[in-house]
This record gives sequence, C-alpha cells and structure tokens, in this order.
Amino acid sequence: MRQSISRLLVAYDIADDARRDRVAVALQAYGERVQFSIFLVDGKPADFVRLRATLRRLIDPDADRVLLCNLGSLEAARSRAIYLGRPPRLTGDAPHLIL
Repeated sequence: MRQSISRLLVAYDIADDARRDRVAVALQAYGERVQFSIFLVDGKPADFVRLRATLRRLIDPDADRVLLCNLGSLEAARSRAIYLGRPPRLTGDAPHLIL
C-alpha cells in the first residue's frame, strides 16, 4: 500500500545557541525554513519517525521544546494555509524531504 505524503510543521525553542544551530541544520535536511524557528517538512510517516529520532538526539529535554504539528495530507495542508502579510518564499512548489 502506498503511503501518502503529509506536511508537518516543526517549531522549536532551543535554549543553547550551539544546540539551536544543530537543530536548524538537521531540519534543513528534512524540510524548508519558513520562519526563524519554524520549518515545513513533507514526507511519509516513516520519515517523520526518523525526524523525531534525530531531534530527540539533538535537544536537551529539560531545557528545550520542539512542537511537531501534522497538518494532514500535502494537498489539504496547501489548501488550508493562510498567510497574513508576506507569505514565505519556498524554493520549490513545496518543501522536499531529503534522505
């Protein structure tokens, strides 16, 4: 059975500068930055499991916080997006998961 592509919104608040940089670099490998600490990631459920494992290894759970919001199917997420002000300039039609 073919898994559908979903969109995940990832926002983070990381207390340490070096750790924050490592989290940002890791997220850039999975998706696209749309705000300073917010990324959009498109992928399959298994991709999101890998992403969560990567983030767990990088953060300090006592000091940091990462929010992962599943926005649903890629098509639905695109149709529900509402931007106030200047919308993000994505490099492609949508963020691409790079594995």
